Amino acid sequence: MSDDPYWNAGQGGEPSGRFSGGDPLVTDTFEGWWHASMDVVQRSWRTVGLILLIGVVLPRWILGAFNSTVRTPDIDVTQTDWGTIVREYNPGVAVGVIGAILSLAVLYVSGSAVLGAVRTAAAEAAGGFLALGEAFSFGFKRGGRFFLWLLLAWITIAVGLVLCILPGLWAIFALSLMAPAAVFEARRSPYARSIQLTHSAFWPALGRIVIVVLVAVAANLIISLVGLLLAGVWHAVFASWLATVLTVLTEAVMALLLLVPMIWILAASLCAYAWLRGRAESVSATSLSAEAAGVAVDPAEPGEPGHPVPPPPPPNP
Repeated sequence: MSDDPYWNAGQGGEPSGRFSGGDPLVTDTFEGWWHASMDVVQRSWRTVGLILLIGVVLPRWILGAFNSTVRTPDIDVTQTDWGTIVREYNPGVAVGVIGAILSLAVLYVSGSAVLGAVRTAAAEAAGGFLALGEAFSFGFKRGGRFFLWLLLAWITIAVGLVLCILPGLWAIFALSLMAPAAVFEARRSPYARSIQLTHSAFWPALGRIVIVVLVAVAANLIISLVGLLLAGVWHAVFASWLATVLTVLTEAVMALLLLVPMIWILAASLCAYAWLRGRAESVSATSLSAEAAGVAVDPAEPGEPGHPVPPPPPPNP
């Protein structure tokens, strides 16, 4: 019987023998998932952080700088003519098209970087290593297909939130494991696979994903509010050109601060995916890493699922 407080006993209980080897990714209990996530952060924060810095933080900062400098209106606060305000706020068709293209490019690059970061974290959990170029090569190789699934996911979430809130919240939960699903199961739809995995143990998975989402929302909300407040101060105190420069620099700092929770969110999602797959399959960090690399793993090898690591020989007298 599992001591997991989120464990749903109706799902068949603990898969016997699959979690006795202390695998760095595949766990059973909530406590094990939590510690495994923190271990991924401690083990891979340098490499994963560098990938996310280059592939996620930097593109987001560029997009934010574009919105702050080109698309931010210069409206007189005493203006009461709403028609004039709308005309001044509208940045123009060309700027809107450029902004839309830039947003899609950022989504593609960021999604590819996340795939490379998940692949790197899995490789290091299995005792391997992935160079920065290899990680980005892997991410961009699968990023095109993943980009289309990301668009579908964003549309699903947006429509759900607009229609009735709850369907959008369900979509956030159900689609939260798309990145690891795309990394380890390339021939399957990450959209459908994420839904299948999260619903294979609905309440235990919900308990874990809620924590991940709350951390993500709280971090983005707090850091965004601080950035907006500082931007307001810059525009109220300094000249327009200097306020714009300071705002762009502030957004860079805020983006760097978001990198810290971003690493843990990626680690927690990876460990949640490994836990859910481990409920139904014999998997390990080594087999997952090999699966991502497209390499077949011999289950008879020591340390693989179903074949525990043999104890060390006794010391010679």
